Amino acid sequence: MVSILVTGANRGIGLGLVRQLVQEPSVSIVIATARNIDTATDLKAIISPKLHLVQLEVVNDESIAKAAATVAGIVGENGLDFLVNNAGIFNKGKLSDDFSRAHVMEQLEVNTVAPLMITNKFRGLLKKAAVKHGKAQVANISSTLGSLEFAPQMDTPFPTGFYSISKAALNMLTRKLSLEWKDDKIRATSFCPGWVKTDMGTDAAALTLEESTVPLAKLILSLTEEQNGLYFRYNGETIPW
Repeated sequence: MVSILVTGANRGIGLGLVRQLVQEPSVSIVIATARNIDTATDLKAIISPKLHLVQLEVVNDESIAKAAATVAGIVGENGLDFLVNNAGIFNKGKLSDDFSRAHVMEQLEVNTVAPLMITNKFRGLLKKAAVKHGKAQVANISSTLGSLEFAPQMDTPFPTGFYSISKAALNMLTRKLSLEWKDDKIRATSFCPGWVKTDMGTDAAALTLEESTVPLAKLILSLTEEQNGLYFRYNGETIPW
């Protein structure tokens, strides 16, 4: 049976993934993290014996370490099979705007540095699962907006410069993890959930939450060594870097 952790699970894509994952017969443990569990009303409304809620502030190293210790107690010697780095923010802005360093760094801290720090701290649990089950998987929730090749054709109704930079960097993290941790049988893959009707995606988006997260959850769980280090849309289509 499989254990999976999803960061930023109190809303949006993370919440949608948790709703789907608790229904998957192959999954025995779903760990959902949020910065504030007390206010995560929609997440707490999910009733399942598989579900474990863990507090995690992704930009706080002490919180990451505490969450890792809590998760270790949940999964035990079986380790953690899947780590889904989903938590993210979108700071609007054009590169020609009068913006602050803090505005840019917040985007990078949450979308790029936090997944790096979390994945590093959870490496021991992933390795335990890989030893026990022959594999473990990191799934980084990125965006097509992080594709270098697609950048010239990305026509969005709002400026995405800082967000795109952070997701392009996240994609490089995926690639480097897939290479450096391959011998430990820990894989890494990037995903675009599509443009989804969430607080971040707005009601103008093309997809409902279910249209994105139902196939995305199944895709993440179905990954093999062949998908290590690659980049996919929620429906399985390959995205160029």
